[in-house]
Amino acid sequence: MPTYIALLRAVNLGGYGKIAMADFRKLLEGLGYKNVQTYIQSGNAVFDASGSAAKVGATIAAGLEKLMGAPVGVMIRTHDDLSRIIEGNPFAAEAAADGARVHVAFLSDPAPAGAEAALHRIVEQYPARRDRFQIAGDAVYLHLPDGAAETKFSGKTLDKATGVPGTGRNWNTVLKLHAMSKR
Repeated sequence: MPTYIALLRAVNLGGYGKIAMADFRKLLEGLGYKNVQTYIQSGNAVFDASGSAAKVGATIAAGLEKLMGAPVGVMIRTHDDLSRIIEGNPFAAEAAADGARVHVAFLSDPAPAGAEAALHRIVEQYPARRDRFQIAGDAVYLHLPDGAAETKFSGKTLDKATGVPGTGRNWNTVLKLHAMSKR
């Protein structure tokens, strides 16, 4: 039975999309998934499930919509996917120094042509910020040396620029989920 990592989009942000991780675990267990563990309140879970990543993601999304009364984006990754992302980090030195200043946006599909130019336009609009990015297929790496609070690379901005829905996690969370999914 494969091990998957579920990354929920836009939950527990301010007053929006509130879900307790105990309820999320209960939902996953109710779907028949095994060895369910959640990590922090931003909507991360590691679990074992049969079926394809696409089927598992769709099943979780349907369950969350029923539970929460609104659609919730679900990105599914595997341990190997996170290994690839960790190995490909262009900001590895920066992440080693401060994992909270390096983020990964996990996209639902690979970023299309034109996404890089759109992201460069965002960087150019805010020259006082030192934000950097690199696109790698279905991931966008972000180095935010001035912190994430003031970055213009918000979820909505990334969605608009890439044309693909996604959800972001800081590097510390990526490493923790990778360690949790090693089975």
